[in-house]
Amino acid sequence: MNLKFIFYFCFTNLLFLHLNIFADEKIKKDNFRFAEPVQLGITFDDLPAAGPDATFINRQEISDKIIKSLKDNKIPYVYGFINGILLYDTEVQKKIFSDWKNAGYLLANHTFSHLNLSRVTAEEYIKDIEKNDTILIDYASTINELKVFRYPYLMEGDSLDKRYAVRSYFKKRNYKIAQVSVDSGDWDFNEAFIRCKQLNMEDKTQEIIENYIKNTAEVLIYNNSLSKFIYGANRKIPQVLLVHYNSINAFAMNQLIDKFKKMNVVFIPAAKAFNDNIFQEDSALAMNNGIPYFEQVRRSHKLKFTDYPFPKDYSSWLKDQCQK
Repeated sequence: MNLKFIFYFCFTNLLFLHLNIFADEKIKKDNFRFAEPVQLGITFDDLPAAGPDATFINRQEISDKIIKSLKDNKIPYVYGFINGILLYDTEVQKKIFSDWKNAGYLLANHTFSHLNLSRVTAEEYIKDIEKNDTILIDYASTINELKVFRYPYLMEGDSLDKRYAVRSYFKKRNYKIAQVSVDSGDWDFNEAFIRCKQLNMEDKTQEIIENYIKNTAEVLIYNNSLSKFIYGANRKIPQVLLVHYNSINAFAMNQLIDKFKKMNVVFIPAAKAFNDNIFQEDSALAMNNGIPYFEQVRRSHKLKFTDYPFPKDYSSWLKDQCQK
């Protein structure tokens, strides 16, 4: 048989197989399942009252629905990051903290005023952390629980001087930084969700929830792929999800958890995830904007990552929804 023909036959069949696999992946994208289980810790920011108030649900009801979703799905040791400034309805908000703790979940520091480190001095930032600790101390069960910190906006400093002034403070006081690998962007979806639901536009409300879940799944897939690219396919890498204590999660949390389960996600205690050695590297970046952890590492090592497309940006679409 002619060698050119054999080569052409093999090449075209391999190309056909590749194209079919690619097409099959596109078809199955909505039913994506990790080949190996992916560990995920869940964290909530801005307890007790994230995002705008809504007319169709109050803060206690939001809290009750989120806690029920977590309990019904047996999600272990979720961490909530609090801002003392959100205690604007003191008795209601204190009850939310108590309910959260009674459910077996944990609380930690997110600054008192939800400060952006790029807009204040390191000294102002540290004072705000300490102010928040005076509230946390009434709820944290242990010192280890108390001494965990999440940067608002994921902003670790717009200069290295600020970055290391705050990190030095943490090191001297044995604080752990709760990094994020999967930023759901739920705050953006939440605002559109509230607008549409308050106008009783249920079809549009459901579309927003569906896109929120789809987006969060895509962000997880992307960051799992990015982390494997950085650290190697054989390293078991936990992921840390950031969501907020807001209206959309009161309605969508069960669906989001169900989506993760179908993707072969295994839920682990949040602290087990963010205390993994992988999350302890200092990327040494001065930031223009806050960014999730594996993107920090990618930039600090000047790596080019093209293995998986970056998730779709829904921000423009969300701004257009349910505008009067």
